[in-house]
Amino acid sequence: MAGPDLHDPNTLHQPLPSLENWDQLNLNGLKLGVYKPWFQHADPEIVAACDLMLRRFADMGAEIVEINIPDLELNRVAHSVTILAEMAQAMSYTYDVHHKEHGLDVRLNLALARKTSSQDYLLAQRARTRIIRNFNKALEQVDMIITPTTAIAAPAIPKDALPDGNSDLSTTIEIMRFVTAGNMTGLPAITFPVGYTKSGLPIGMQAMGRLGGTPIIAARGQCREGCGTQRAEGAF
Repeated sequence: MAGPDLHDPNTLHQPLPSLENWDQLNLNGLKLGVYKPWFQHADPEIVAACDLMLRRFADMGAEIVEINIPDLELNRVAHSVTILAEMAQAMSYTYDVHHKEHGLDVRLNLALARKTSSQDYLLAQRARTRIIRNFNKALEQVDMIITPTTAIAAPAIPKDALPDGNSDLSTTIEIMRFVTAGNMTGLPAITFPVGYTKSGLPIGMQAMGRLGGTPIIAARGQCREGCGTQRAEGAF
């Protein structure tokens, strides 16, 4: 996923990857950006675990910097329009023959996609340009932008989800709240574990960096004890 690939001319300008200091636990000089209204827009258990991980990073020398990232709701809408339009176009060649083989949730998404216009798509790409500028401006102040990975823990799959599929856009929005920005901007992002919910479901934290210049945060060994959550029985 890093460095040049001889089969892809677009990657040939990229430098060779390096694992130097991959296990460096001294984070002095590393600036981690947090946009609090976004960071805290998640289930309380997830926010608590990620807050505690931020404190662990600070104890290791990182500086936690409050930043501002506008237009996040615009990002969500533009991302949806872009994904749906490109999904419909990519599947248009086989739709007539194979659409009955799709789950009802996929067929619903494709039906919505076919209602979008070229104007919708172009406006979404203009929004994308603005969103890229917003994130790049934030990354002028910090080395990484830190968020939870998802706003909720993994939801249960409804018993009636198969064979016809299941469409629950409210849940999908919570799952995708923090990851759509990486999709839209093209900025590199990584997720790493920071604990568990009371019901034992994993909690992740996401770090987004500059294009082509992401330092590595070594999460190895940072979440042994006191990472913010305990495994216990009980409802989530």
